[in-house]
Amino acid sequence: MRGTPHTLASLRELGFLYHIDDVSRDEPFLISVTGQPFVVVPYTIHQNDIVNYESRYFSTEQFLGDLKNEFDALYAEAVVRRRMMSISTHDRIAGRPARAKVFENFINYAQKRAGAWFARKDEIARWALASPITSREDEATT
Repeated sequence: MRGTPHTLASLRELGFLYHIDDVSRDEPFLISVTGQPFVVVPYTIHQNDIVNYESRYFSTEQFLGDLKNEFDALYAEAVVRRRMMSISTHDRIAGRPARAKVFENFINYAQKRAGAWFARKDEIARWALASPITSREDEATT
């Protein structure tokens, strides 16, 4: 979100497969960087501890409820299409003990659902590059 005209080419040159500073979509997509496919693994401002704790003043219970509701909706949609849930956290905000407990509870909740996959962004990028259905930058997605 704060890149330069050369940021993505520099990342590619350094061996990166992806970048995350994009909020335009809610699932990974491919762009062309120096003539090669490069993955965008979107960042979220919706399930973000800065927004939910610092701006909306969510309690830990409210944030956990919001995470569960988001997951349940995406899980139901995943019956007909792939879905991704991204949660953005920052150590100084979500790293507090009561807030870290929210993620433990949420992960335990989501892991009980068949097919839920927890992945690092590099794993998501590799998966997106290998998937024949990953959209390209010039294709609209919803």
